[in-house]
Formats: sequence, structure tokens, C-alpha cells
Amino acid sequence: MGGIIVKRLLGLLLLPGFVGLLVASAPERASADFCLQFSGASCDLSGDLGFFRFKGKLPKKVKKLAALHGRACGVGPAYGSAIVNTEGTAVEIGATFFCDGEQGQISASFTPGSRIGDTSSPTYASYGIHGIASSCTATIVDCDLEP
Repeated sequence: MGGIIVKRLLGLLLLPGFVGLLVASAPERASADFCLQFSGASCDLSGDLGFFRFKGKLPKKVKKLAALHGRACGVGPAYGSAIVNTEGTAVEIGATFFCDGEQGQISASFTPGSRIGDTSSPTYASYGIHGIASSCTATIVDCDLEP
């Protein structure tokens, strides 16, 4: 009888630790991420190469600077910054990324408070051997669309 009580007590003591382990190992929610898709007929970036995921949110307050950390082309690092201009009329985004060992840059401007589906045109991008920035359209997209 004493063995049954010990097993039950032990089970009750271990259960919170097990539940805590499950909660700690749950995948991180990506709701605070924002994603951009660059495209266009004369754009160096399109499809998988034009998709960017960044952690956090775009700033909304004048002169507010946000560091951008994310990824491009699935696994390539992307980093840069976003700032609301002094007039409060635009969020300027600039980032450098690496895909397949090649470096690239993106630049876009959105109105503060932009949401999924809002576009910025013209935007500029360059990648690899392309030395001159190409004209693109950047769209804020749902991160679930990541290729």
C-alpha cells in the first residue's frame, strides 16, 4: 500500500515538470514577424529570392528606429533597419541579405501603419553580380506564404 502512495505522489510531483517541458518546447509564435515580397518585371528579386521575413514590427512613431533581423531565400541572413521619417509620412526600410553566397540589398518605403497587402513602389534591390539597383514593387505579405 505504501508503494502505491509513493507512486501517486511521485506522479503528481513530476506532472508539473512534464507540462512545463511541453510548454517550453512549443514552437515560437511568429505573430510578431512581418514579411515582404519583392517583385516586378525589371526587379533582380522575385519568387523565393524576393521573400523576406523579419522579426518584430515596423515602427510607427516619428524618428523611431527598429533594427531588422530576419532571413531571405529561406535560410539566408537578412539584417538592416527601419525608421519613420521626420515628417511621419514614411517608414524607410533598408537591409542587406545573403543568398547562395551572394550579397544583396533592398530598400523600400511604406506609410506608417501599413498592413498586409500594402505595396511600395518604386523600391530598389540588387543581388549578386547586378551592380545597379533594379526597380521593384515591395508588398507586405502574410508570413504563412513563405516559400
